[in-house]
Amino acid sequence: MPKDPLSNKKVAYYAGCFANYYYPEVGEALVKVLRKNGIKVIVPDQVCCGLPMMAKGNIKGAYESLEHNARVLSQAVSDGYVIITTCSSCSLFLKRDYPLWLAGNKRAKQVSLNTYHFSQYLLLLHDRSWLDTDFRPIPQTVFYHTPCHLRAQEIDSPTVKLLRLIPAIIIKHVSTECCGMGGAYGYEKANYELSKDIADKLYREIKENPTDRIVTDCGGCKLQIEAGTGHKVDHPIILVKEAYGL
Repeated sequence: MPKDPLSNKKVAYYAGCFANYYYPEVGEALVKVLRKNGIKVIVPDQVCCGLPMMAKGNIKGAYESLEHNARVLSQAVSDGYVIITTCSSCSLFLKRDYPLWLAGNKRAKQVSLNTYHFSQYLLLLHDRSWLDTDFRPIPQTVFYHTPCHLRAQEIDSPTVKLLRLIPAIIIKHVSTECCGMGGAYGYEKANYELSKDIADKLYREIKENPTDRIVTDCGGCKLQIEAGTGHKVDHPIILVKEAYGL
């Protein structure tokens, strides 16, 4: 790997289950945005990051996923790629938890050190003057919801900073309230009412701050907000793709 791994302009996209099975437009948008910036993109053989299985006590299944992904993704890193995710839960788990659950595993450590949330990566390109900022104006107001798993990465709101590069866009409100979904927690009958109660503050913020669009990086948050408010929720990479006219 070169001293600055971003200089290779090679990305291994870890799509995660949500983009892979439910919201493929996110993955398609990311690939278009990266190629617009001259980035070579591959999508390595991958399985679930393991977080849902770990949360539900399927430790054996989780370890199988961790070991598979660590092997495949570390090979991509060795080949000069950095790992990019569009899911804040996947990026947190790859970065923080892989080296913990696979303690002493050099492959897991390599994956952790070379994984970036998509907006973090694009901002790093911008810092190096490598990001194409010839964006079309998007004259719309945006309510941005920060997923808990993105805040936990402590990378200082990269998605908000990225969206503010788009001309005419106005980030009217940034919320850090939990949506209450908690992965699959809110889907369980026993947790449903509590999940809605947790989300109530967020729903009030959305009602009190009407905007043209609601945006979040997390698929679970998207589903919860849409179900609780009736408003469509976009992934931020969709707005970036639109700003490029792609």
